[in-house]
Amino acid sequence: MNKSIVSWILYDVANTIFNMGIVGLFLPLWINERAGTTDADLGFPIAISMAIVLLGSPVLGALTDQAKGRVRTFTVLNIVAATATFLIGSVSATTISLIAFSVAFICVYLAELIYNSMLEKASTEENRGKIGGIGIGLGYLGALAVILFALEYDHFSNDYGAAFQVLGVLFLLTALPITFFFFDSNEKVSRTRGAVLYSTWLQIKRTRAHFRHYPLLPKFFLARYFYMIAVATGSTFGVLYGLKTIGFSEREVELVMLLGIVIAIPASIIWGYIVDRIGPSTALKFNVLGWSLVLAGSVSIPWFGLNTQLWWPLSAFTAMFYGGLWVADRPLLIRLSPVDLGEMFGIYGAISRLASITGSIAWPFIAVNLGLGQPASVFFLFCCSIVGAVLLIRFQDGSQGKQPTTVVPSLPEQID
Repeated sequence: MNKSIVSWILYDVANTIFNMGIVGLFLPLWINERAGTTDADLGFPIAISMAIVLLGSPVLGALTDQAKGRVRTFTVLNIVAATATFLIGSVSATTISLIAFSVAFICVYLAELIYNSMLEKASTEENRGKIGGIGIGLGYLGALAVILFALEYDHFSNDYGAAFQVLGVLFLLTALPITFFFFDSNEKVSRTRGAVLYSTWLQIKRTRAHFRHYPLLPKFFLARYFYMIAVATGSTFGVLYGLKTIGFSEREVELVMLLGIVIAIPASIIWGYIVDRIGPSTALKFNVLGWSLVLAGSVSIPWFGLNTQLWWPLSAFTAMFYGGLWVADRPLLIRLSPVDLGEMFGIYGAISRLASITGSIAWPFIAVNLGLGQPASVFFLFCCSIVGAVLLIRFQDGSQGKQPTTVVPSLPEQID
Protein backbone atom coordinates (compact mmCIF):
# COMPACT_ATOMS: atom_id res chain seq x y z
CA MET A 1 0.00 0.00 0.00
CA ASN A 2 1.22 3.51 -0.80
CA LYS A 3 1.08 6.55 1.49
CA SER A 4 -2.18 7.81 0.00
CA ILE A 5 -3.99 4.56 0.77
CA VAL A 6 -2.53 4.30 4.28
CA SER A 7 -3.43 7.91 5.13
CA TRP A 8 -6.96 7.42 3.73
CA ILE A 9 -7.43 4.26 5.76
CA LEU A 10 -6.07 5.91 8.91
CA TYR A 11 -8.67 8.69 8.78
CA ASP A 12 -11.33 6.11 9.51
CA VAL A 13 -9.79 5.94 13.00
CA ALA A 14 -10.40 9.68 13.46
CA ASN A 15 -13.93 9.38 12.13
CA THR A 16 -14.70 6.47 14.45
CA ILE A 17 -13.17 8.24 17.46
CA PHE A 18 -15.64 11.06 16.96
CA ASN A 19 -18.70 9.02 16.09
CA MET A 20 -18.17 6.23 18.61
CA GLY A 21 -16.30 8.11 21.30
CA ILE A 22 -18.10 11.47 21.29
CA VAL A 23 -21.53 10.97 19.69
CA GLY A 24 -22.04 7.34 20.66
CA LEU A 25 -20.53 7.17 24.16
CA PHE A 26 -19.15 10.13 26.10
CA LEU A 27 -21.71 12.76 25.08
CA PRO A 28 -24.68 10.53 26.07
CA LEU A 29 -22.90 9.62 29.33
CA TRP A 30 -22.16 13.30 29.99
CA ILE A 31 -25.80 14.25 29.30
CA ASN A 32 -27.05 11.39 31.48
CA GLU A 33 -24.97 12.67 34.42
CA ARG A 34 -26.34 16.22 34.27
CA ALA A 35 -29.50 17.02 36.21
CA GLY A 36 -32.62 17.93 34.24
CA THR A 37 -31.49 16.52 30.91
CA THR A 38 -33.49 14.21 28.61
CA ASP A 39 -33.10 12.42 25.30
CA ALA A 40 -33.99 15.73 23.65
CA ASP A 41 -30.71 17.27 24.84
CA LEU A 42 -28.92 14.76 22.63
CA GLY A 43 -31.43 14.58 19.80
CA PHE A 44 -32.18 18.21 19.06
CA PRO A 45 -28.57 19.52 18.84
CA ILE A 46 -27.83 16.67 16.46
CA ALA A 47 -30.93 17.51 14.44
CA ILE A 48 -29.96 21.19 14.12
CA SER A 49 -26.39 20.29 13.16
CA MET A 50 -27.64 17.77 10.64
CA ALA A 51 -29.87 20.42 9.04
CA ILE A 52 -26.84 22.65 8.47
CA VAL A 53 -24.82 19.76 7.02
CA LEU A 54 -27.80 18.75 4.89
CA LEU A 55 -27.88 22.17 3.22
CA GLY A 56 -24.12 22.45 2.85
CA SER A 57 -23.18 18.97 1.67
CA PRO A 58 -24.31 19.04 -1.99
CA VAL A 59 -22.84 22.53 -2.48
CA LEU A 60 -19.52 21.58 -0.89
CA GLY A 61 -19.44 18.37 -2.93
CA ALA A 62 -20.00 20.21 -6.21
CA LEU A 63 -17.46 22.84 -5.17
CA THR A 64 -14.78 20.20 -4.58
CA ASP A 65 -15.53 18.76 -8.04
CA GLN A 66 -14.68 22.14 -9.52
CA ALA A 67 -12.19 23.78 -7.12
CA LYS A 68 -9.91 20.70 -6.92
CA GLY A 69 -8.60 21.87 -3.54
CA ARG A 70 -10.42 19.37 -1.38
CA VAL A 71 -7.46 18.32 0.78
CA ARG A 72 -7.02 21.89 2.04
CA THR A 73 -10.73 22.21 2.79
CA PHE A 74 -10.67 18.81 4.47
CA THR A 75 -7.76 19.90 6.71
CA VAL A 76 -9.42 23.13 7.87
CA LEU A 77 -12.64 21.31 8.75
CA ASN A 78 -10.76 18.76 10.85
CA ILE A 79 -8.77 21.39 12.75
CA VAL A 80 -11.97 23.27 13.65
CA ALA A 81 -13.66 20.00 14.66
CA ALA A 82 -10.79 18.99 16.94
CA THR A 83 -10.75 22.41 18.62
CA ALA A 84 -14.51 22.38 19.25
CA THR A 85 -14.36 18.82 20.59
CA PHE A 86 -11.65 19.90 23.02
CA LEU A 87 -14.01 22.56 24.40
CA ILE A 88 -16.97 20.24 25.13
CA GLY A 89 -17.51 19.94 28.87
CA SER A 90 -14.88 22.56 29.67
CA VAL A 91 -17.52 25.01 30.95
CA SER A 92 -20.32 24.50 33.44
CA ALA A 93 -23.08 25.69 31.10
CA THR A 94 -24.65 22.75 29.27
CA THR A 95 -25.75 24.97 26.39
CA ILE A 96 -22.21 26.15 25.61
CA SER A 97 -20.90 22.58 25.52
CA LEU A 98 -23.73 21.50 23.23
CA ILE A 99 -22.93 24.41 20.87
CA ALA A 100 -19.27 23.31 20.78
CA PHE A 101 -20.42 19.77 20.05
CA SER A 102 -22.64 21.03 17.22
CA VAL A 103 -19.73 22.91 15.60
CA ALA A 104 -17.53 19.82 15.81
CA PHE A 105 -20.33 17.65 14.46
CA ILE A 106 -20.90 19.91 11.44
CA CYS A 107 -17.21 20.03 10.55
CA VAL A 108 -16.67 16.27 10.94
CA TYR A 109 -19.59 15.39 8.72
CA LEU A 110 -18.66 17.90 6.03
CA ALA A 111 -15.10 16.52 6.10
CA GLU A 112 -16.53 13.00 5.84
CA LEU A 113 -18.16 13.67 2.48
CA ILE A 114 -14.79 14.80 1.09
CA TYR A 115 -13.16 11.72 2.61
CA ASN A 116 -15.72 9.39 1.03
CA SER A 117 -15.16 10.88 -2.43
CA MET A 118 -11.41 10.24 -2.02
CA LEU A 119 -12.08 6.48 -2.07
CA GLU A 120 -12.22 6.63 -5.87
CA LYS A 121 -8.59 7.86 -5.94
CA ALA A 122 -7.42 5.58 -3.12
CA SER A 123 -8.63 2.37 -4.78
CA THR A 124 -9.55 0.62 -8.02
CA GLU A 125 -12.74 -1.14 -9.11
CA GLU A 126 -11.12 -4.47 -8.24
CA ASN A 127 -10.06 -3.65 -4.66
CA ARG A 128 -12.51 -0.92 -3.62
CA GLY A 129 -14.36 -3.16 -1.20
CA LYS A 130 -11.14 -4.44 0.37
CA ILE A 131 -9.66 -0.95 0.87
CA GLY A 132 -12.91 0.32 2.37
CA GLY A 133 -13.20 -2.74 4.59
CA ILE A 134 -9.66 -2.38 5.91
CA GLY A 135 -10.34 1.30 6.60
CA ILE A 136 -13.46 0.57 8.59
CA GLY A 137 -11.81 -2.34 10.39
CA LEU A 138 -8.89 -0.14 11.39
CA GLY A 139 -11.37 2.53 12.40
CA TYR A 140 -12.86 0.12 14.89
CA LEU A 141 -9.43 -0.32 16.41
CA GLY A 142 -9.81 3.36 17.27
CA ALA A 143 -13.22 2.59 18.74
CA LEU A 144 -11.67 -0.25 20.74
CA ALA A 145 -9.13 2.19 22.15
CA VAL A 146 -12.00 4.56 23.04
CA ILE A 147 -13.87 1.85 24.94
CA LEU A 148 -10.76 0.72 26.81
CA PHE A 149 -10.07 4.36 27.63
CA ALA A 150 -13.66 4.74 28.90
CA LEU A 151 -13.39 1.66 31.11
CA GLU A 152 -10.21 2.98 32.71
CA TYR A 153 -11.54 6.54 32.85
CA ASP A 154 -14.35 5.43 35.15
CA HIS A 155 -11.78 4.47 37.79
CA PHE A 156 -10.25 7.90 38.27
CA SER A 157 -12.90 10.45 37.27
CA ASN A 158 -16.65 10.96 37.13
CA ASP A 159 -16.24 14.18 35.14
CA TYR A 160 -16.32 13.51 31.41
CA GLY A 161 -14.90 16.93 30.44
CA ALA A 162 -11.29 15.72 30.29
CA ALA A 163 -12.36 12.78 28.10
CA PHE A 164 -13.50 15.17 25.36
CA GLN A 165 -10.10 16.87 25.44
CA VAL A 166 -8.22 13.60 25.09
CA LEU A 167 -10.45 12.48 22.22
CA GLY A 168 -10.12 15.85 20.50
CA VAL A 169 -6.34 15.49 20.41
CA LEU A 170 -6.52 11.88 19.20
CA PHE A 171 -8.97 12.89 16.49
CA LEU A 172 -6.59 15.53 15.15
CA LEU A 173 -3.54 13.24 15.21
CA THR A 174 -5.29 10.58 13.15
CA ALA A 175 -6.91 13.09 10.75
CA LEU A 176 -3.77 14.98 9.74
CA PRO A 177 -1.92 12.23 7.77
CA ILE A 178 -4.21 12.79 4.75
CA THR A 179 -3.10 16.42 4.74
CA PHE A 180 0.55 15.43 4.33
CA PHE A 181 0.48 12.12 2.47
CA PHE A 182 -2.66 11.82 0.30
CA PHE A 183 -1.84 12.43 -3.36
CA ASP A 184 -4.74 13.88 -5.30
CA SER A 185 -3.89 14.38 -8.97
CA ASN A 186 -6.58 17.06 -9.19
CA GLU A 187 -4.95 19.23 -6.53
CA LYS A 188 -2.52 20.83 -9.01
CA VAL A 189 -5.24 22.34 -11.22
CA SER A 190 -5.35 26.14 -10.81
CA ARG A 191 -8.54 28.10 -11.52
CA THR A 192 -9.86 31.55 -10.78
CA ARG A 193 -12.46 31.91 -8.04
CA GLY A 194 -15.06 33.19 -10.50
CA ALA A 195 -14.59 30.21 -12.81
CA VAL A 196 -14.89 27.79 -9.89
CA LEU A 197 -18.11 29.35 -8.58
CA TYR A 198 -19.64 29.54 -12.05
CA SER A 199 -18.83 25.89 -12.84
CA THR A 200 -20.14 24.82 -9.44
CA TRP A 201 -23.42 26.59 -10.10
CA LEU A 202 -23.75 24.98 -13.54
CA GLN A 203 -23.02 21.54 -12.09
CA ILE A 204 -25.72 21.95 -9.44
CA LYS A 205 -28.19 23.11 -12.11
CA ARG A 206 -27.60 20.00 -14.20
CA THR A 207 -28.11 17.56 -11.29
CA ARG A 208 -31.63 16.69 -12.43
CA ALA A 209 -30.30 15.85 -15.90
CA HIS A 210 -27.61 13.73 -14.27
CA PHE A 211 -30.29 11.76 -12.40
CA ARG A 212 -32.28 11.25 -15.61
CA HIS A 213 -29.24 9.75 -17.34
CA TYR A 214 -28.38 7.58 -14.33
CA PRO A 215 -31.86 6.67 -13.02
CA LEU A 216 -30.69 4.20 -10.37
CA LEU A 217 -29.03 7.04 -8.46
CA PRO A 218 -32.22 8.63 -7.03
CA LYS A 219 -33.56 5.15 -6.19
CA PHE A 220 -30.35 4.38 -4.33
CA PHE A 221 -30.54 7.67 -2.42
CA LEU A 222 -34.16 6.99 -1.43
CA ALA A 223 -33.28 3.53 -0.11
CA ARG A 224 -30.30 4.99 1.73
CA TYR A 225 -32.52 7.58 3.39
CA PHE A 226 -34.69 4.91 4.98
CA TYR A 227 -31.99 2.47 6.07
CA MET A 228 -29.85 5.31 7.43
CA ILE A 229 -32.74 6.51 9.62
CA ALA A 230 -32.52 3.13 11.30
CA VAL A 231 -28.72 2.89 11.48
CA ALA A 232 -27.82 6.47 12.41
CA THR A 233 -30.57 6.89 15.01
CA GLY A 234 -30.00 3.46 16.52
CA SER A 235 -26.30 4.23 16.86
CA THR A 236 -26.93 7.63 18.42
CA PHE A 237 -29.48 6.51 21.01
CA GLY A 238 -28.16 2.99 21.62
CA VAL A 239 -26.34 3.95 24.83
CA LEU A 240 -29.40 5.67 26.30
CA TYR A 241 -31.55 2.68 25.29
CA GLY A 242 -29.17 0.31 27.06
CA LEU A 243 -29.17 2.47 30.20
CA LYS A 244 -32.84 3.39 30.48
CA THR A 245 -34.77 0.56 28.82
CA ILE A 246 -32.53 -2.51 29.03
CA GLY A 247 -31.42 -1.42 32.50
CA PHE A 248 -27.68 -1.94 32.12
CA SER A 249 -25.19 0.05 34.16
CA GLU A 250 -22.79 2.47 32.48
CA ARG A 251 -19.99 -0.07 32.79
CA GLU A 252 -22.13 -2.85 31.30
CA VAL A 253 -23.00 -0.61 28.34
CA GLU A 254 -19.30 0.08 27.80
CA LEU A 255 -18.53 -3.65 27.92
CA VAL A 256 -21.33 -4.37 25.44
CA MET A 257 -19.83 -1.80 23.08
CA LEU A 258 -16.40 -3.37 23.59
CA LEU A 259 -17.75 -6.77 22.58
CA GLY A 260 -19.35 -5.28 19.49
CA ILE A 261 -16.18 -3.51 18.42
CA VAL A 262 -14.02 -6.63 18.81
CA ILE A 263 -16.37 -8.44 16.44
CA ALA A 264 -16.81 -5.48 14.06
CA ILE A 265 -13.08 -5.25 13.29
CA PRO A 266 -12.71 -8.59 11.46
CA ALA A 267 -16.31 -8.45 10.19
CA SER A 268 -15.68 -5.16 8.34
CA ILE A 269 -12.54 -6.52 6.68
CA ILE A 270 -14.36 -9.70 5.66
CA TRP A 271 -17.20 -7.63 4.19
CA GLY A 272 -14.61 -5.84 2.06
CA TYR A 273 -13.60 -9.09 0.41
CA ILE A 274 -17.26 -10.11 0.09
CA VAL A 275 -18.10 -6.85 -1.69
CA ASP A 276 -15.30 -7.39 -4.21
CA ARG A 277 -16.47 -10.96 -4.78
CA ILE A 278 -20.31 -10.77 -4.94
CA GLY A 279 -20.77 -7.07 -5.70
CA PRO A 280 -21.74 -4.06 -3.57
CA SER A 281 -25.51 -4.11 -4.08
CA THR A 282 -25.89 -7.76 -3.01
CA ALA A 283 -23.68 -7.17 0.02
CA LEU A 284 -25.67 -4.06 0.90
CA LYS A 285 -28.95 -6.00 0.85
CA PHE A 286 -27.57 -8.52 3.35
CA ASN A 287 -26.41 -5.74 5.65
CA VAL A 288 -29.74 -3.89 5.65
CA LEU A 289 -31.57 -7.15 6.33
CA GLY A 290 -29.18 -7.80 9.23
CA TRP A 291 -29.99 -4.41 10.73
CA SER A 292 -33.71 -5.16 10.45
CA LEU A 293 -33.22 -8.32 12.49
CA VAL A 294 -31.16 -6.41 15.08
CA LEU A 295 -33.88 -3.80 15.57
CA ALA A 296 -36.57 -6.47 15.78
CA GLY A 297 -34.58 -8.17 18.54
CA SER A 298 -33.99 -4.88 20.37
CA VAL A 299 -37.67 -4.04 20.59
CA SER A 300 -38.63 -7.63 21.49
CA ILE A 301 -36.63 -7.63 24.75
CA PRO A 302 -38.79 -5.06 26.59
CA TRP A 303 -42.06 -5.68 24.77
CA PHE A 304 -42.07 -9.44 25.34
CA GLY A 305 -40.32 -9.36 28.71
CA LEU A 306 -37.30 -11.29 27.47
CA ASN A 307 -34.14 -11.70 29.54
CA THR A 308 -32.16 -8.45 29.30
CA GLN A 309 -28.95 -10.47 29.06
CA LEU A 310 -29.95 -11.15 25.46
CA TRP A 311 -28.56 -7.65 24.85
CA TRP A 312 -25.09 -9.25 24.84
CA PRO A 313 -25.53 -11.68 21.91
CA LEU A 314 -27.70 -9.11 20.10
CA SER A 315 -24.86 -6.61 20.29
CA ALA A 316 -22.47 -9.19 18.86
CA PHE A 317 -24.90 -9.80 15.99
CA THR A 318 -25.17 -6.04 15.40
CA ALA A 319 -21.40 -5.79 15.07
CA MET A 320 -21.42 -8.25 12.16
CA PHE A 321 -23.33 -5.71 10.05
CA TYR A 322 -22.18 -2.39 11.47
CA GLY A 323 -19.31 -1.65 9.12
CA GLY A 324 -20.64 -3.62 6.18
CA LEU A 325 -23.05 -0.88 5.15
CA TRP A 326 -20.30 1.61 4.35
CA VAL A 327 -18.06 -1.05 2.86
CA ALA A 328 -20.84 -1.81 0.37
CA ASP A 329 -22.69 1.41 -0.37
CA ARG A 330 -19.70 3.67 -1.14
CA PRO A 331 -18.44 1.40 -3.97
CA LEU A 332 -22.03 1.08 -5.16
CA LEU A 333 -22.36 4.86 -5.48
CA ILE A 334 -19.05 5.09 -7.37
CA ARG A 335 -20.34 2.42 -9.75
CA LEU A 336 -23.71 4.13 -10.21
CA SER A 337 -22.23 7.57 -10.90
CA PRO A 338 -19.04 7.52 -12.96
CA VAL A 339 -18.83 11.35 -12.99
CA ASP A 340 -19.49 14.26 -10.57
CA LEU A 341 -18.48 12.10 -7.61
CA GLY A 342 -17.90 15.04 -5.29
CA GLU A 343 -21.47 16.25 -5.70
CA MET A 344 -22.88 12.71 -5.55
CA PHE A 345 -21.04 12.04 -2.30
CA GLY A 346 -22.31 15.42 -1.12
CA ILE A 347 -25.85 14.23 -1.78
CA TYR A 348 -24.93 10.86 -0.23
CA GLY A 349 -23.86 12.74 2.89
CA ALA A 350 -26.92 15.00 2.76
CA ILE A 351 -29.17 11.94 2.62
CA SER A 352 -27.45 10.58 5.72
CA ARG A 353 -27.93 13.91 7.48
CA LEU A 354 -31.60 14.09 6.46
CA ALA A 355 -32.05 10.58 7.79
CA SER A 356 -30.32 11.53 11.03
CA ILE A 357 -32.47 14.65 11.39
CA THR A 358 -35.56 12.54 10.88
CA GLY A 359 -34.42 10.00 13.46
CA SER A 360 -33.12 12.54 15.97
CA ILE A 361 -36.48 14.30 15.94
CA ALA A 362 -38.61 11.15 15.71
CA TRP A 363 -36.91 9.32 18.60
CA PRO A 364 -37.55 11.93 21.34
CA PHE A 365 -40.93 12.82 19.82
CA ILE A 366 -42.12 9.21 20.01
CA ALA A 367 -40.40 8.35 23.29
CA VAL A 368 -40.86 11.64 25.21
CA ASN A 369 -43.48 13.87 23.62
CA LEU A 370 -45.94 11.09 22.76
CA GLY A 371 -45.00 9.23 25.94
CA LEU A 372 -44.71 5.87 24.14
CA GLY A 373 -41.23 5.09 25.44
CA GLN A 374 -37.99 4.12 23.79
CA PRO A 375 -39.16 0.69 22.49
CA ALA A 376 -41.74 2.43 20.29
CA SER A 377 -38.95 4.55 18.83
CA VAL A 378 -36.97 1.39 18.04
CA PHE A 379 -40.02 -0.11 16.32
CA PHE A 380 -40.17 3.00 14.11
CA LEU A 381 -36.52 2.40 13.17
CA PHE A 382 -37.32 -1.23 12.35
CA CYS A 383 -40.06 -0.11 9.95
CA CYS A 384 -37.64 2.28 8.23
CA SER A 385 -35.05 -0.47 7.76
CA ILE A 386 -37.66 -2.72 6.16
CA VAL A 387 -38.63 0.03 3.70
CA GLY A 388 -34.96 0.50 2.80
CA ALA A 389 -34.51 -3.24 2.24
CA VAL A 390 -37.57 -3.40 -0.03
CA LEU A 391 -36.31 -0.48 -2.15
CA LEU A 392 -32.99 -2.26 -2.71
CA ILE A 393 -34.55 -5.50 -3.97
CA ARG A 394 -34.38 -4.58 -7.67
CA PHE A 395 -30.72 -3.53 -7.58
CA GLN A 396 -28.48 -6.02 -9.35
CA ASP A 397 -24.69 -6.07 -9.40
CA GLY A 398 -23.37 -5.18 -12.79
CA SER A 399 -26.27 -2.77 -13.32
CA GLN A 400 -25.50 0.89 -13.66
CA GLY A 401 -27.41 4.02 -14.41
CA LYS A 402 -28.66 4.11 -17.99
CA GLN A 403 -25.99 5.55 -20.23
CA PRO A 404 -27.10 8.80 -21.85
CA THR A 405 -28.52 8.68 -25.32
CA THR A 406 -27.85 12.40 -25.54
CA VAL A 407 -24.90 14.26 -24.19
CA VAL A 408 -25.28 15.78 -20.75
CA PRO A 409 -24.46 19.50 -21.02
CA SER A 410 -20.79 19.92 -20.25
CA LEU A 411 -19.26 22.48 -17.96
CA PRO A 412 -17.05 25.26 -19.28
CA GLU A 413 -13.42 24.47 -19.91
CA GLN A 414 -11.21 25.01 -16.90
CA ILE A 415 -9.53 28.39 -16.76
CA ASP A 416 -5.91 28.16 -15.71
